[in-house]
Amino acid sequence: MKPYKSLLFLLSILAILFLISIFYPHNGIKINNLLLKFPNYKEIFSQSKIKYADISDIINLDNNNITTYEFDTLPAKPISDTLKNNNLDSLQTDNDSIKTNNYKKLEKNKLYAEIQYPENNKQLLYPFFDELSNLKNNNTLIRILHYGDSQIESDRITSYLRNELQKKFGGCGIGLFPPILIKGTSLSMNQNLSGFWSRYTFQSIKNNTINHKHLGALMSYGRFSPISNNTTSNKIYYSNIELKKSNISYLLTRKFKQCRVFYGYNKKPFIVEVKINNKISDAEMIPPSYNLKTLHWDFDKAIDNIAISFKGEDSPDILGLALDDKKGIAVDNIPLRGSSGTDFTRTDIAFLRSMFQKLNVKLILFQFGVNVVPNVLNNYDYYEKQLYKQLSLLKKMQPDINIIVLGVSDMSRNNNGVYESYPNIEKIRDAQKNAAFNSGCAFWDTYKAMGGKNSMPQWVFANPPLARKDFTHYTYKGSVIIGKLFYKALYNEYNKFITQKTFMTKNIDKIHISDSTNQKINNKTENKNSEHKNIINNNQINITK
Repeated sequence: MKPYKSLLFLLSILAILFLISIFYPHNGIKINNLLLKFPNYKEIFSQSKIKYADISDIINLDNNNITTYEFDTLPAKPISDTLKNNNLDSLQTDNDSIKTNNYKKLEKNKLYAEIQYPENNKQLLYPFFDELSNLKNNNTLIRILHYGDSQIESDRITSYLRNELQKKFGGCGIGLFPPILIKGTSLSMNQNLSGFWSRYTFQSIKNNTINHKHLGALMSYGRFSPISNNTTSNKIYYSNIELKKSNISYLLTRKFKQCRVFYGYNKKPFIVEVKINNKISDAEMIPPSYNLKTLHWDFDKAIDNIAISFKGEDSPDILGLALDDKKGIAVDNIPLRGSSGTDFTRTDIAFLRSMFQKLNVKLILFQFGVNVVPNVLNNYDYYEKQLYKQLSLLKKMQPDINIIVLGVSDMSRNNNGVYESYPNIEKIRDAQKNAAFNSGCAFWDTYKAMGGKNSMPQWVFANPPLARKDFTHYTYKGSVIIGKLFYKALYNEYNKFITQKTFMTKNIDKIHISDSTNQKINNKTENKNSEHKNIINNNQINITK
């Protein structure tokens, strides 16, 4: 073929492709499960670039300038991540110190996102803060429940908050956890299961696998025998839960002074046996039960491993185990994989209330949203209404519980080779904020704390990475940063409460002093008046005489 014909052929091909790029649907053409896309000519010739968020005030990518991180408890030993069990992130050394991390120190007392309140009612969290301030003067154990989606799995974010709060206000242990973990996740302790175990969740209700809605605070429960209506079966089931300290977790997490098992609804008796350091500490026969019960063991000193064995023909519904101190604060990590935070109304509310009361819950952290983001819509009023229904239910169920909604984090998608924030992130964030305010809850903007629009790629490509390459989930190091930022915001509000409380106390004392002084003056005046009256009376008597 002659050169000019080859040129004409190439030009004709380019012309055809150009016409296709003009008229091809922007959202592509879907054939069965296959989506066919073609770049638009504007995208081909556009010279515009995505502007990424500046997070240089959070991290320092200068590998030659390795500084100590401000987080005095940042872990530094490997642990498997939530999403990929073979991927390793850093966790904590035995002495809670850090040697080398190329993060930049956070600016002292700087808050990248403050806690927000409906109608700017900054006293909204005072009931919880009052509980905190009184912990050192009494023997009470109070709880924070941290609900969330897969973003908090494997104790991410929660573990940092727990450690900081327990260091400040007392307490130890990992708190409340299910007998059976979500596949691929882990606790801040080493857990080993043996025997027959089954896990039941919201999906079990939907599938009619179970005939009740008693899911409890963890929104799930486990059994060591199958669900059966056959009361004549004589088969005995043996199961065991063994928990040992982890050398890559926070020091306070590894110790506990009491163990509780929340259970109920066993048609037949079962035997439970407790071993401490491989020695039997307790064994007892538990009778049938048709409501929520608690098994409770106290220890004279903090221990770091325990094994609980179950034996029987019929398992109770085991709604959770709790390893805690006898006083202080407990912070529970409760991930609900795949949830958007709209499932609480599907459970038995009276049962949930009774478990909350047994746990002495005082604060709920409510962190969802990443499962809503991939469904891109123009309007999220439906989601706002659903969240409002959940939050209002939790508030009405136990009015003395405070709730803080932690907004959706930034997420990125690949747009023709460029990672950019989903266009609906801020709409979802606003829906969450409106639902929180309308139901009387506080709000913390996770998206803003990360750096806002197009911040996730900066977290992913940080060195070392702060987020996974799915551009959705934090690495453990990233979760520590989010935990730190939220804790700074929470503790800042607590300090404001303490300042105001101290001010009010001093003023009340001044009023009392002032009242006392006035009373003394009044007493002196009355005495003088009395003396004066006596003199007058005496004079009158003398004159009469």
